[in-house]
Amino acid sequence: MNVFGLSIRSVLRKKGKTILLLLIIFITSIFIFAGWACKSATIQTQNEGKQAIGASFRLEENEANRHERMEKLSKEIGEGKSGSAGGYHKEQLESGEWQVWGDNSFETLLMEDILKIAEVDGIEAYNITTANTVVNPVNFERIEDKDMDQSSDQQGVSLRGNLRMELDFDVQKGNIEVKEGRMITPEDKDVCIISREIADLNGLQVGDYLEFNNWKDRESSTIYKAEVVGIYDSINGITPIMYGDSYRSENIIFTDLSFPEKPEGNEGSPLYQYATFVVGDVDEYETVKEKIQAVDIGWERYDFLDNTGMSDTMTENFGELEKMSLLILILVCVSGIIIICLVFLFWLKGRVHEIGIYLSLGRTKFSIVRQMLLEGVLVGCVAFLLAAAASPMVSQGVVGYLVDYQTQMQAEEEQLDAGMVSSSMLEDDRAEIVGITVEISGEVVFLSGISVLGVIIIAIALSCISIMVQKPKEILSRMS
Repeated sequence: MNVFGLSIRSVLRKKGKTILLLLIIFITSIFIFAGWACKSATIQTQNEGKQAIGASFRLEENEANRHERMEKLSKEIGEGKSGSAGGYHKEQLESGEWQVWGDNSFETLLMEDILKIAEVDGIEAYNITTANTVVNPVNFERIEDKDMDQSSDQQGVSLRGNLRMELDFDVQKGNIEVKEGRMITPEDKDVCIISREIADLNGLQVGDYLEFNNWKDRESSTIYKAEVVGIYDSINGITPIMYGDSYRSENIIFTDLSFPEKPEGNEGSPLYQYATFVVGDVDEYETVKEKIQAVDIGWERYDFLDNTGMSDTMTENFGELEKMSLLILILVCVSGIIIICLVFLFWLKGRVHEIGIYLSLGRTKFSIVRQMLLEGVLVGCVAFLLAAAASPMVSQGVVGYLVDYQTQMQAEEEQLDAGMVSSSMLEDDRAEIVGITVEISGEVVFLSGISVLGVIIIAIALSCISIMVQKPKEILSRMS
């Protein structure tokens, strides 16, 4: 009987040990599949509550690029030195800790880039939205929870500027409706729209003027006036971007695009957070998208989202996923080798008589080891096929867990960073994972198969060292 036939008989004869080996290789294969699948997973992110509208696109700051620019400017200032460069600032506090922040010029979307995209053929309209800017209300009162501790709050209201308010995402989503007056247009200057709650609290109506100044210098900073041109009612409410009454829905005041920078003390230095571009012909959506992506701007600075809120650079914020996938592969392969090696050593202990008989019949130790390898490969093939069938579901779960873990780590890091930067710094938008696609492609199957085969061969080769180093007489002497 040839080696192949002997291997099959041996595998079928030792059912208990074969099942144990099958289970171990199956589990190892499953996680090897998951490791390779993670490396090619597609992660779709979406800003919470900020899906783009209709047939449109949204431009936002890319967080990964922001950190790269910060690191570059920090090195330019010098290691261990306080200073400023390119709108980035770092300062060592008396406690020895470092405070770092970017001013409006560093954080803002660039107007020249926005205008280049707006000029693309097929763009019907566009809007620019500023970051929510906290300012001090001078001649009116804000909505405030009297039972809350206000000591850590700026005790102000939030201004949000728009070029075209009708394209603001909260208006488009139906979160608010302007019931009195009108919305803000590109021609407006020094105007605002307030919530029904602020209007009722202060007895305000369309045509009145509100006054604002810098909340950090309430007594002596310049006061700016804005005419109330509209009053909005909350339908679903506006989700606050931060904790505190300064950011609560009722205290958000919509203004023209250039007004928020004035009372903040940054006139001439705006902080544009979003740019939305509306496509005129829905049928030309993909064509317009290609034209936009061909525009000559520094795309690495931005995330470009389509009308579902999905970003073309969505995996950049999960750059560690590939490293984690590689770590999984290494750990699974190493542990698989160790466990399979131990199982085979246990298997070989019960086959001393069988090996002795083979040697007495004139078979070489090499042919015996080759049979052991073949037995492992046969069991491995069955385990691999079973793992291939189960891998899509398991891989999806593993990738989902890793993404959730990394998202949590990012959130904790953002909270830590928030305590180290100036309050004028743009708060990052939380990215919600709305889709994780794991495809078990032919390449994944091939790489997984090679990995599993390598694990089996290495494990069995290591376990068979005891056969190779012993002399035939020593093995035969162990036969009772």
